Amino acid sequence: MNNNLDTNFLVKSALVAALYAVLTLLLPMASYGPIQLRFSEIMVLLVFYNKRFIPGLVLGCAIANMFSPMLAFDVIFGTLSSLIAFELIKRTKSLFIASLWPVLMVIVPALGTYFILANDAVLIIMILEFMASEFIMVSIIGVVIFKILEKNNGFMKYIKEF
Repeated sequence: MNNNLDTNFLVKSALVAALYAVLTLLLPMASYGPIQLRFSEIMVLLVFYNKRFIPGLVLGCAIANMFSPMLAFDVIFGTLSSLIAFELIKRTKSLFIASLWPVLMVIVPALGTYFILANDAVLIIMILEFMASEFIMVSIIGVVIFKILEKNNGFMKYIKEF
C-alpha cells in the first residue's frame, strides 16, 4: 500500500481518537457517572458509513476510559464492548438498528461488574442506567444528527472516502 495513504489514514484515525477522547473529557461528570451521557458516543455511528473509523474510535474510547474512576475495568471492558459493537454496526443495514448495538453491548462491562460486585440488584440498576444513557445519546440524538448529515453530500463523501 502507498505510504502516503497509510500516513493519511493514521493521521485521520489519530484525529478521530483525539476528538472522541476530548468530547468525553469535556464533561467528566456526565461521562463517568452512573448515567453516562457521552457526546462522543454519537461518533460510533460513523462506523455504519465506513468501517475505517473503527481503529480511531477504539483508541479514543480506550484513552477516554483511562480517565475513568474505574480505570482498568473501563479500559478493558468498556473498550472491548465498543469494539464488539463496531463489528456489529458495520454488518447492519439500518442506521437505527446499528445504533442499538452499543446499547446492547453494555452487557460486556456489566458482566465484568458482576464478577467484581456480585450484587444482582446493583448490577441490574447499573445495566439499565448505562443502556438508557447509550440509547439517548446514540439511538436518539445520534440517529437524528446522522439523518441530517446524510443530506450533506460533502460530508457524506468525506465519510465514505475516509
